[in-house]
Amino acid sequence: MIFGPGAKALMASVAFAASLVGPMASSALARTNYAVVVGVTEYPHLPRNTWLVGPRNDALLVRDYLLNQSPVPFDPANVAILADDVDGGREPTLASIVETLDDMAQKAEPGDFLYLQFSGHGFQQTAADPSSELDGLDEIFLPKDTGRWVDRTQGMPNVLVDDMVGDALDRIREKGAFVWVVFDSCHSGTATRAAPGDDVQERKIDPESVGMPPEVLYEAATSRDVMAREAPVRIEPTGAASTRKGGMVAFFAAQTNETTPEMPLPKGAEGATKYGLFTHTIFSRLAENPSVTYRQLAEGVLQHYTSINRTSTTPLFEGDLDAPVFGMEMEEFIPQWPVRVADSGVTISGGLLNGLVPGTRLALLEKAGDTIDKAIGYLQVDRADNFTSRLVMASPPVQDEADEVDIALTEDELEATSLTVKTLGDIPAGAYARMVEATFEFTLTVARPVASDAHPERVAMVNELLEALAEDQNRPMRIALVAPGEPADLRLAVMAEASLDDAGLGASTLPTLWFLPESGELSLEEGRRPPSITMESDDTAAIGDAIAQYLARIYRATNLARIGQGSDYGPQDVEITFTLRRQGTGEEVPIETTNLPVGLPGDRVHLRATNNTGSAVDINVLYIGSDYSIGFMGKERLQPSATMDDEFIEFTEDSYGKELIVAVASEVVPLKATLDLSYLGQPGVRAMTRGPLPESIADLIGEMDSGMATRAGKSLSDRQNKQRGSVTIYPVQTAPRP
Repeated sequence: MIFGPGAKALMASVAFAASLVGPMASSALARTNYAVVVGVTEYPHLPRNTWLVGPRNDALLVRDYLLNQSPVPFDPANVAILADDVDGGREPTLASIVETLDDMAQKAEPGDFLYLQFSGHGFQQTAADPSSELDGLDEIFLPKDTGRWVDRTQGMPNVLVDDMVGDALDRIREKGAFVWVVFDSCHSGTATRAAPGDDVQERKIDPESVGMPPEVLYEAATSRDVMAREAPVRIEPTGAASTRKGGMVAFFAAQTNETTPEMPLPKGAEGATKYGLFTHTIFSRLAENPSVTYRQLAEGVLQHYTSINRTSTTPLFEGDLDAPVFGMEMEEFIPQWPVRVADSGVTISGGLLNGLVPGTRLALLEKAGDTIDKAIGYLQVDRADNFTSRLVMASPPVQDEADEVDIALTEDELEATSLTVKTLGDIPAGAYARMVEATFEFTLTVARPVASDAHPERVAMVNELLEALAEDQNRPMRIALVAPGEPADLRLAVMAEASLDDAGLGASTLPTLWFLPESGELSLEEGRRPPSITMESDDTAAIGDAIAQYLARIYRATNLARIGQGSDYGPQDVEITFTLRRQGTGEEVPIETTNLPVGLPGDRVHLRATNNTGSAVDINVLYIGSDYSIGFMGKERLQPSATMDDEFIEFTEDSYGKELIVAVASEVVPLKATLDLSYLGQPGVRAMTRGPLPESIADLIGEMDSGMATRAGKSLSDRQNKQRGSVTIYPVQTAPRP
């Protein structure tokens, strides 16, 4: 894999059969890996309410991953941390950042690698060269010593301007080094936070906080072209004209008109630490499987955002996305870790970021290369932090013959098995623990609406209806109710449209129930307006039915994304491409998992799918609207080497906003009819018993829609004939014609 013109090939094979991080080829060892991690939490010259908590924690998380989990070696001396209260770190001032980047440009050699991260506040100000920006604004990152805005010509003192970042990266890449830069910072999002998230803070600064007249930003916002998707920092990608530059990948947490949050993560974990959602998601996906390309990593981030209903933030990904992360070509990743036995307990060097939540079961293997059928015992996670888990003994996966339900064995029953390890003291030296199932949480967590002085009776009605739905065992969904402000996938708010900040003349004064994303944001802007129910009527039954329909839609939409994280088809196994065809002009715009094209009424979506596997594959296409409706677009069975070409979707004027095209590929089971997911667009039928442990994507979708289980596990069996599948999500922004 060549990273860019003039850059040397950095190909290495990493064998994960021996441990999480195996030996690397000499070409990778010959290069030097650098990192510059900036985390700004305190802004002494700005109001205290603009200070953050998460950026320092982001810096520590990234440092710990690079030094202890990365598939390529990072020398601590080459990992520069610019964050307050970090041992060995420097203050994240503008001078420190610029000096460190200059130092990297001096040190870099052809083939070297640089990871660069900025966590903190982003913002915008009048561009030094207005002709260089689409909206006349420079994107800026705020170091610790940033000062208050002066005027349109001088802007804010001590800020890192996008052109400064681009120039620094150019100098590093001119030396032939590959750069991966991550910006976990916001810019100028303006949506109202109508439903609280008590522990969630948007990395967002209001113009008033820095002394900037709001019209400086608002004037620019009116000039933005809905068709233009502008990155927060302009960075020149590797191009054909560049013969010496190293490659580059850039990950941005949000577009220029969006915010990004920090919150306690993992969600719901006891004593969770506050991190930037973007940073935590990136390194969680990497910890679960480092054998990915940047594009696959980006897809994992987007799928996770959809699974938690984070619809108000759209990350951006640019550059050489098909290069392997950290420049390492790897073999198939095996989620297993050497077992450490000590007087203090049994531990492994995998934790929450690796998907090892309490209760996760692992097979105990005598040697790293053994298959699961040679397991000598079973363990499960008792407690875990980001990179470490404490283990206890567990039962092997055994099913009750009557109900086909996975059951735990008693101590006597465990003793009677053929397993050789029945107590922690029996674990032999050199043993490994391997994950045997991936868990999927199917519960939709719903935050109740906050109390309202204006509409107390409507809030009471909503709470009563929610309680009835949560207790109804016959509905094909599982919801958990939490208090306002608690971590949730969905937040509800009861308020009149006229009470919102961006309400115009003639806005409704009727009480309205709003279905808000995880962020709790509410905007009446075209394309960002969330679903709602006007509660003018006292018809409790009708309102209850409407609430149930919305919850069922959201339940299915988020769970499809969760299942997608367990896909086991590779990108070359089943090639699926969607193309947007413009009405009138016939212009074709690729729809990729990592971009967000704008679809206008009359535009159509063309699908091309090719089956490169040795067995038949069923393809289903679903469309999830901005109102969480799920439309079934069609299905097709593809024989090996077969290709389908068809137009599935035409955009209408029914709704606008961020919408999703979902492609489900499932390996065909002999003698079974074509997998048909059309039922997902209709109320499901609750299954009365739980079947065997789901082993395929198709099984998981059925398990999810049965409404029976709050959690399901997908087998990670290493048998060769298991049924494979994938769920891939393609985001699209729909908008009215200008």
